Amino acid sequence: MKSHSKILMFVLVSLGLLFNRCDKEENYNIKNLNHDVIMILGHAGMGDLYKYPNNTMEAIEPVIGIGADGTELDVQITKDSVLILFHDETLDGRTRCDGFGSPYDYNWSEIKDCSYNTLADNIPIYSAEEVFSRLPGLVDLYFSFDCKLNTELVYNEKYRRQFLGAIKRLCEKYQMSDNVFIEGDLGFLLTAKEMGMRNKGFVVGSSVDAAANNHIFGIGTTPDTPREEIDYAHSKGLYVMMWGLKSDAGNKKAIELNPDFIQTDKPIPILMLFNRFNFDYSIP
Repeated sequence: MKSHSKILMFVLVSLGLLFNRCDKEENYNIKNLNHDVIMILGHAGMGDLYKYPNNTMEAIEPVIGIGADGTELDVQITKDSVLILFHDETLDGRTRCDGFGSPYDYNWSEIKDCSYNTLADNIPIYSAEEVFSRLPGLVDLYFSFDCKLNTELVYNEKYRRQFLGAIKRLCEKYQMSDNVFIEGDLGFLLTAKEMGMRNKGFVVGSSVDAAANNHIFGIGTTPDTPREEIDYAHSKGLYVMMWGLKSDAGNKKAIELNPDFIQTDKPIPILMLFNRFNFDYSIP
């Protein structure tokens, strides 16, 4: 009986500490431009630690199912202007298409059967259109396109316009221009505006003043950014997208900086933290 009492006391104390910890964590006083709410996006789906590859339906569907507002996606284009979801510079190593180079070296028909090198069989590279066409409630979701430009053509104006044109056609077809953000350098985002694209741009590698002076929607940054810089961006009317969140501690550090959008590899704990986790969804 005495040992049972000790066990019971240990459980009660542990639960008390847990509840106190949760109460403290849920009392964040969010102040941002997004109506004081942080939009939660998965990092390429459920994140780097998930059992299925990033940027696949197998990783995207679960993060939406558990309650995220959407997800960041790594996008590239093929030679025939098909927008695909893929992170690495070459297909070799990451997929079973040994010896294959950049996705831009091929037409979509040549690489669409390049399945990922994973324990799970037959997980293909997906085109962005395949994903958009299969997701229920698409118009209520948000996506941030991390544009992985071909390193040899990164400053080639024709190529950049080809890339943006593929995004524009996809967004217009699915009426998603307001829900698809574009991450890129200042010149890339200014070209998007010149092309009449309505997508909100998040600039990478430019100062807050440069973004504000060029009427860019927001900046992309990390949790290592000083709070003063985040506040300054907000004072200039710039929204803040924060990425590089690999842990619970990283999530909490980011929250304290009051960003408007968060991309995270740990979507489950942050959704629980904000009481937005969908417990009715069964994660595969």
